[in-house]
Amino acid sequence: MINLYLGQIETILLSIGIVILCVFLFIGTYLLNKHTKKPEGCEDLTSQCEGCKVLTCGHNPVNKKDDLKEKEKNND
Repeated sequence: MINLYLGQIETILLSIGIVILCVFLFIGTYLLNKHTKKPEGCEDLTSQCEGCKVLTCGHNPVNKKDDLKEKEKNND
């Protein structure tokens, strides 16, 4: 009976270890990506972006029109 509990404890500890490893991998890759320099020619894409079919993109001209309207309201 004690061996049964030890097997369950080992399984639980292994599961916790795997979750902790995944969290550390996520944080590590996030920080590495954050500190990676942008490639040449990709520093300022906003001036070159004309917009595409993705309406949720912050560079889409539709979103820029909404931003201009909000700025005009705030200035009034």
